[in-house]
Amino acid sequence: MQQSREARATRPNGAVRYALALLGGVALTGACGGGEEKYAVACEQPGLTEACSCPGQPNMGTRTCRTDGEWTDCDCSTPYDASTGGSSAGIGGGASGGVPTGSGGDLVGSGGSGTGGTVVGSGGSGTGGTVVGSGGTGTGGTVVGSGGSGTGGDPVGSGGSGTGGDLVGSGGTGTGGDLVGSGGTGTGGDQGIGGDTSSGGAAGSAGDASSGGAAGSAGDAGSGGSGGPTLPPITDYSDSGPFGTTVENSVGPGGGYTVFRPDPLGEDGFLHAPIIFGPGIGQSVTVHTTMLTNFASHGFVVVGTPVLNGGPGDAGNRQAMQDGLDWIIAQNTTPGPYQGTLWVDHAVSMGFSVGGTSAVEIGGDPAVATVVSIHGHTASADLHGTMLQTTGTQDTVGMPLQQQTFDMSQVPTFLATLTGAPHAYIEQNGGGEERPAIVAWMRYWIYGDTGAQHYFYGDDCVLCVAPWENPQRKNWD
Repeated sequence: MQQSREARATRPNGAVRYALALLGGVALTGACGGGEEKYAVACEQPGLTEACSCPGQPNMGTRTCRTDGEWTDCDCSTPYDASTGGSSAGIGGGASGGVPTGSGGDLVGSGGSGTGGTVVGSGGSGTGGTVVGSGGTGTGGTVVGSGGSGTGGDPVGSGGSGTGGDLVGSGGTGTGGDLVGSGGTGTGGDQGIGGDTSSGGAAGSAGDASSGGAAGSAGDAGSGGSGGPTLPPITDYSDSGPFGTTVENSVGPGGGYTVFRPDPLGEDGFLHAPIIFGPGIGQSVTVHTTMLTNFASHGFVVVGTPVLNGGPGDAGNRQAMQDGLDWIIAQNTTPGPYQGTLWVDHAVSMGFSVGGTSAVEIGGDPAVATVVSIHGHTASADLHGTMLQTTGTQDTVGMPLQQQTFDMSQVPTFLATLTGAPHAYIEQNGGGEERPAIVAWMRYWIYGDTGAQHYFYGDDCVLCVAPWENPQRKNWD
């Protein structure tokens, strides 16, 4: 059973054994019932406590030193109290005296530097003795953990400091030995930090410091790698995308929203752009299931609002759209299936008819990167991204209203008109000819799919020729 980092930081004997395993090949073995790790070294002070791991639980349990010098089993019903000090594992405790060890030796850990001893962990400092773990400084005594300080006994805690002996914790520094880890500084020894980040570039520096060591740095930050997540290229934008899909009913605020999303989420670190979608007046979002499921197959998480009962520009419609957008953005930092899987500053605000009107009206939200108004009505907002509008020559109500929205727009906007399409065209055939145009727009503006560019650029663009007509572009490069 492999020890967790928390277990190594709060159990002195196990931590020292772990250090020896790194430095001298000593094996760590042994497990007891319930998944708790046991250690062969007996305790020395009856009544003292230390933290112990409880599998499947977020908190550490407590075990107590018995009068016969053995530790009790881990009591997972009693969370470990980090304020007890002394030799108990946790936070606090420090001492002078104890088991001092000399300077020199190996420094192994993450961060930190050492004047001597064996250092395993990150940060901290120590002038002598064996340093294992994170935090604290020590020039003697036995210090285990990080934080706190004391002047007597064997401190076993989290980040304490002492005046001699063994330092077990994380974050220590010292002078001498080999430094293996991340960040930290050291006088002498080797220092290394590095590794790739899936959505923020690589961080780290490594080198050989003969005197004083070198400080590690976080490196360059990026957004989703090279410009963000990307999608595999396609040639037919009416096809399904590369993701499997699922539908979640009765979720979101008030349990009134429907989500069409990729399944699984976040595969290989992919970030999914959210779409907030508002249907037509008095209409269930499930009318558009085929179209919205197709959007999900291209990597988007589509949040469909409850029924919108207000007319164009209705405040209730707008609030339902905004509430759904706010909810899905918040899920990225909320424990659950969406946590860490959403591209929260690349959202799409989209809707049909009155939903398309509200999509424009909330399009100024900082999270919204582009707006799609499908046969919408007159609307304006302080947009900061791009906008696609669709209409049809037989949409006698919506077409002139979409024109007014286009005329007021101050951002790059494309007004696409489908020959012969009535107002309710989008409800038929999974979105018909309008669906691949919307897919191309989102893949281009959100995921940088240059293969979709021909839908909108050039005199012979897809939306410039039959079955489309009268293409209108403004603020367009």
